[in-house]
Amino acid sequence: MPGYYVVVAGREVVVRASGDGHVTGSVAIPGPAGDARSPVGGEPFGAADGRHFVVVVSRGGDLPGVADVSLFGLTVSPGGQPGELRQVAFDSTGVPVTGAALSPDGRTLALSLVDEFPIGPLSGSVELINVANGATRTWTGRSAPGYWPGTPAWVSDGTVVVPWWHGTTQSMVPAEITGIRQLDARAPGGSLAAARLVAFPGPVGGLQSAMVAPGGGEIIASSCRAGHHTATAQVVELSAANGRLIRVLRTQTARFGNDADAADAVFSTCQVLSVAGDGDQVLVQAFAFGRIDSGAFTSLPGTTPGVRPAFAAW
Repeated sequence: MPGYYVVVAGREVVVRASGDGHVTGSVAIPGPAGDARSPVGGEPFGAADGRHFVVVVSRGGDLPGVADVSLFGLTVSPGGQPGELRQVAFDSTGVPVTGAALSPDGRTLALSLVDEFPIGPLSGSVELINVANGATRTWTGRSAPGYWPGTPAWVSDGTVVVPWWHGTTQSMVPAEITGIRQLDARAPGGSLAAARLVAFPGPVGGLQSAMVAPGGGEIIASSCRAGHHTATAQVVELSAANGRLIRVLRTQTARFGNDADAADAVFSTCQVLSVAGDGDQVLVQAFAFGRIDSGAFTSLPGTTPGVRPAFAAW
């Protein structure tokens, strides 16, 4: 299990020990504070070594031309102390960044972006950014409306994989995964639809989130549903080869005061946040925030009161 996890809490990036969640250090996100009309939010994504992170900071909402997305690199020392946030050259043109992953050598950053505007079928793209100089290569998905890339993962220095999502509404959740796209990280870019697809025999539906585990053989996903004043969350492990269920990692049922609160919990707090090892260690917010370690769930501190969902990674 990684020694530390990183949480974005307001305008601070906080490092906590994975064992019991105690704070080992924090660093402020540069830039002005947000307000109701121009909110500021951040989401961390970790590298496989458990010490290098990317923090995606969004200001001003998600409308094209309005949103301002910045990327910062962060290194955590062996003792859990965070270094300074280092800005990575990037221009999102207002398109929300929905996932990020550093290559094993730390030289290249993979990003997934999903364009929700103009109103219509969703589409997305994957960008590979040279961390040193900002040079960018792009795989676009405009030729495949209604499909978009999920959170990227590196299975080697030469291959990036993304869950290939499909939906028939304007919302990204719930949706279905139809397979795994594989991108040659040495290529100059191109079309997502032309990249190799490991297609599942049938789509895996009703999912809120999914991440490919290190090594590329498994997918860790969340699936939640609301009932009468209740909601049930499941965190599952799927085969990345065919989408079939391997095992259920956690099932949690919670009661709420009304059906609206139950539906809101399903929408905003049913997330796989980060995956380590071969999928045996998972940070999740399945109503409660915590870690799954070899099948056992442990609640952890790190959520911000009144803020949903949590944003954490290891």
